[in-house]
Amino acid sequence: MTVVVIGGRVLGHAARALGQPPVIGEVLSGVLLGPSLLGLLAPGAEAYLFPESVKAPLDRIAQLGIVLYMFLVGLEFDTGLLKARAGSLVITSQASVAAPFAFGCALALVLYESMAPPQVSRTVFALFMGVALSITAFTVLARILADRNLTKTELGVSALTCAAINDVMAWCLLAIVVGAGRAMPSSGIPGELVLAFVAGAAVPSRSAFARVVTARLHGVVTVLLLPAFFALTGLRTQVTLMSSAADWLACAGIIAVATAGKFGGAAVAGRLSGMSWRFAAQLGALMNTRGLMELIVLTVGLKAGIITPRLFTMMVIMAIVTTAMTAPLLDLITAENRRED
Repeated sequence: MTVVVIGGRVLGHAARALGQPPVIGEVLSGVLLGPSLLGLLAPGAEAYLFPESVKAPLDRIAQLGIVLYMFLVGLEFDTGLLKARAGSLVITSQASVAAPFAFGCALALVLYESMAPPQVSRTVFALFMGVALSITAFTVLARILADRNLTKTELGVSALTCAAINDVMAWCLLAIVVGAGRAMPSSGIPGELVLAFVAGAAVPSRSAFARVVTARLHGVVTVLLLPAFFALTGLRTQVTLMSSAADWLACAGIIAVATAGKFGGAAVAGRLSGMSWRFAAQLGALMNTRGLMELIVLTVGLKAGIITPRLFTMMVIMAIVTTAMTAPLLDLITAENRRED
């Protein structure tokens, strides 16, 4: 636990210094300490640091941290900022699912022959890829907004609302694709995370209770528990499965399609529903964040035999890259708007 947290915090601070959200460094710390690097160079050291007997309780601690964090995000959620954009947010959230879902299905038809397991039908593979590209990482998005002090702004509230609607839809689609009761994860699904967020949002954000709870829990959750959660994700990633130039080219294609569907779909829908281009583009950049919810979806597909370990690794890299793109895209959009002004 100590190694994971310290590594996550160190790389988290390094990521912040480079203009990235700390979550990027925290996930990469797990990648470096896991089978992708340490396990490759010193398998004995990795087994010593992370024996199987430790992973299960460490995972439970990390899950507790993410649930508490979503409760804290809910406490800061000001529903009063939603009134002016309720209609446009519904349209944008639907488009930010529909567009990447269509793009993902089309991409799957191209990848099916070389990437799909032999026992999986073309239809199931395509539907799963559509769902996988539709995910927005609600928890990671909330962390990015908090790091940039955007949680209580109109943009932050709009992004969280769209992401909440988005992920509920995506998880419902996933349940249909995978099948009722097949390999569904026991934790991390919207049930507990959304309930925690809703419970926090039900408390007035300016109440004394909200201020006291935030003051007591914020430090423990963000300094100790969240780095463990993000680092554990990296520990499950095996970049060594990417063994050829063709694999990396396919991975680049997945990243491009995922970004075009998510960023483009949300931005265009936002503009058509009455938002300014700047606001719509910022919202699209935020919706392109994937991270951990994407990894949970991919784990479901891997366990159900819908995707191969090689495609799983490519999709994990896509999730990390699209999350890392969020901050530069926001900065670019803001800088462009200032030049126009």
